[in-house]
Formats: sequence, structure tokens, C-alpha cells
Amino acid sequence: MTTEEKKRKKGINSTGSISEIDLQESPSQNKQQEQTPKPQKTRKAKMSKVGETNWKSEYNVSSEINDMKSQLKDINHKLANVASTVDRSIEELNSKIKQLIEKDDARIKNTMRELLSGMKDDIVISLSKQIEVLESRLFEREVENDKLKQEVKGLNKKLADQEEVNSKLANSIAKNESERRNIENEANQYSRSNNVIISGISHIEEIVEGKKQFKRFETAEETTKYMVETLNTKLGCRIDTSDIDIAHRLKKGPDGKKDIIVRFQSRLLRNSVLKQGRVLRQSGIFVREDLTPLNLEVFMSVKRKMSDEVSSVWTRNGVIFFKNTQEQVTRVHYEDYQTWLDLPWPKRTTK
Repeated sequence: MTTEEKKRKKGINSTGSISEIDLQESPSQNKQQEQTPKPQKTRKAKMSKVGETNWKSEYNVSSEINDMKSQLKDINHKLANVASTVDRSIEELNSKIKQLIEKDDARIKNTMRELLSGMKDDIVISLSKQIEVLESRLFEREVENDKLKQEVKGLNKKLADQEEVNSKLANSIAKNESERRNIENEANQYSRSNNVIISGISHIEEIVEGKKQFKRFETAEETTKYMVETLNTKLGCRIDTSDIDIAHRLKKGPDGKKDIIVRFQSRLLRNSVLKQGRVLRQSGIFVREDLTPLNLEVFMSVKRKMSDEVSSVWTRNGVIFFKNTQEQVTRVHYEDYQTWLDLPWPKRTTK
């Protein structure tokens, strides 16, 4: 490859287009052609033959180069035509697509509707299947819920029945407990049937260091003897110490005149002393029945809690009676005890 061909190839590679290559013959080639030696008639025949051969060889190479240039020009021209044709085709295609979209807008919409309709049908079918599955599960749950409701209903009925039974049992237990307490209270009160409590009898006097004072501690025998002497003096009757089972001072009461509880051997004698209570009251001595703690609390409640409606209160054989302001006598039954106990105590007046 000659130097001129290498330069021409390098120019083609650098420009990237055959059409941009300068296809004119270079000055060196013209100069070379001008410098081609002409045959001289004066030269020898041998030298003339060699020169003719070299000239023909150079002429053939130049002709081939010119043919290649011509072919490259044709190729560039055809490529330019093809590129122009492709550009025009693309423009025409874009125009046709635009026109098609503008003209066939309704058709496209219909096509979209059909596509959406198909998708909608598929979605509806899928949702329908899912809904069927959910409905089936829901039905199963409803059946289970119905069974559970029936079971709960049965359990509620059993619970209500059991609560009713428990309520009846509780009422029965409460009633039995109330009856038991009543019987226990009555039995306790009956055991006190021969007892009385006497208030207002002073203690025995004794002389200590030349001074009289009440005896601080009395034996049961001393209390019994002193109490019998006092009753015989006040009542004018004949009571013997043998008629007394036991008598002793209680812890409650004012100093020097603590109450005395007395158990008589005979209930008749005990009742006789109680009947003389009004006579003893004139001497400052009071006699009352020995009540159980419960009966005593109810007795004091009736006496103090409704003093504006109750005029008097008393007991007979452990039973509490009261008289109201209308002179009506009423017995306090055991069933009424709690009502009286629940009433508030009157407030104490401050002086």
C-alpha cells in the first residue's frame, strides 16, 4: 500500500463519512505524473521498453484508485438516499399514527372498554369465588355460633336455676340462723328466769382507822346476807338466806352502790319480789329482770331511741313491752329486734 493510499484511508477513518473526503487528486500525484519520463527517440531501445513498462504499471494503479473513488461516491450517495427515505418513512408513520389515534379515538375507547370489561369480568369472577369461600366460612361460623348460643342459653338457665336454689338456700340459712339465735336467746333468757338485778343497795360499811367507809370487796355470803336484811326491812316480808341460790356484786354501777345480781331458789319468790318493785322504788331501790345482752340492748333502744313516741317500757319473763303516747301496749317480737337496733341513738345534749 502506497503512502497516498494510507493517507486516504486515514482521512476516511477520521471523518467517518466517505462523502467528506477530498476526492481530488493530490499535488504529489500530479507532480509525479508530470515527472513521468517521456519516451525519447534518442534513447536506446532497451531503455525505452523498461520505461514503458513502469508507466503502464503506475497508470493501472491510478485507474484502480479512481474506480474506488467513484464506487465510494456512489455508495455515499445511495446511503444518503436511504437515510432520507427512512426519515421520510418515520415522519409519515408518525403522522399516520397520529391521524389514526385522532380518527379512531372511539375505536380505541371501545377497545379499552372491552379490555376493562374483560378485566372486570375476571375480577368479578375472582371476587365471586372469594365471596363464596367467605360465605361458606361465615355459614360455618354462624352454625357454630348458633350451637354456642344454645349451649350458653342452657348454661344461663342452669345458672339461673342454681342462683335461685342458692338464693333459697341462703334465705333458708339466714332464716335458720335467725331462728337459731332466737332459740339461743330464749334459752339464755330462760336460764335467767330465777334471776333479778337490784340497784340502789349500798355497800357494807366498815371502820378503817376510826373512819367509816364502804367495804371495797364483798364476799357472796356477805352480799347475800346484807341484801336479804335490806329487802326484809324495806318490804316487811320474811326472806331467808336459804331462799337465795347466789348473790354478788356486778362490776358495773356507781362506786358504793354497784348492782347486785340475785338468783332465787324459787321463781315464785322471784316474781313476788318483782311485784314489790314499786314499793322498793320509793326507797331508791330498783328491781328488774336479768336480761340477756341482746334483750337488754333492744330494751334500751326502745326506751331511748324513740322517747318522743314511747312513754314507758317494761319486761315480763324476758319479753319486752312498751306503751306509746296513745296508751297502746305493744310487744317487741324477735323479728323486730333488728329494726330497733338499726335506729340511731339520740345525740347527747351538752350543758
